[in-house]
Amino acid sequence: MLLLHGLASQRRFWNLVVPHLAGLPVCALDQRGHGDSDKPDEGYDLPTVARDAATALDALGWSRAVVVGHSWGAAVACTLAAEHPERVLAVVAIDGGLGSPLETGKDREALRERFAPPRLAEPPDRLRAVLGSGKDWWSDAVADAVLPIFEVHDDGLARAKLTFERHMMTFDGLLDYDAASVLPRIAAPFWAVTAQVEDRLERAMDLLPRPRGIRLRNAVHDVPLQWPALVAGAVRAAADEAAAAEGRA
Repeated sequence: MLLLHGLASQRRFWNLVVPHLAGLPVCALDQRGHGDSDKPDEGYDLPTVARDAATALDALGWSRAVVVGHSWGAAVACTLAAEHPERVLAVVAIDGGLGSPLETGKDREALRERFAPPRLAEPPDRLRAVLGSGKDWWSDAVADAVLPIFEVHDDGLARAKLTFERHMMTFDGLLDYDAASVLPRIAAPFWAVTAQVEDRLERAMDLLPRPRGIRLRNAVHDVPLQWPALVAGAVRAAADEAAAAEGRA
């Protein structure tokens, strides 16, 4: 299982899901510019980031994997499956990968302004309260999964490890994502777990050769933090299907 986090996150995002995957080989990856990975000044387009994931599989010695992505990470997973189909046994796309924000019809610059990240600079002991405000599903375990996004600077304030400039380059790569050309090229089974608008899920199901769709109600975008057992169940279902297919081959 290769787990790919969303934009501005990091590998610990999957902390609550991984215990439910006991017995399966799992790697949660810090993607380019995020977490503890290298932070180059270029290469944040989706094909390049997908190649990073293929390189990670090589480093692990894994010929193929069930690739699980959340949000932007789902678009990375879809791109990997479309461009490197021999490496992907199944895709599990968690609230992402089904389209680009540009499909809302909004102007690119307006979207860049709307989704520009806040430039948080907080004392470390305040971060838990700031991030958990208004979230009834927040817990210490969720905080431990989210706080590695930040690092403390010399002035004693915690800021995101992903710089503003690299965040926006990554978001530009997501804006350029063309689901209509990527999804039909995914030959592997595709599990979509989504809290997004229903018509986007239905359009994606029509584009995919082997679709499986789960539409959630009352879910937040960060559903792996809200309902980790549910997400793990979808991942296990994808793994079981892939294993059964391998057994028949």
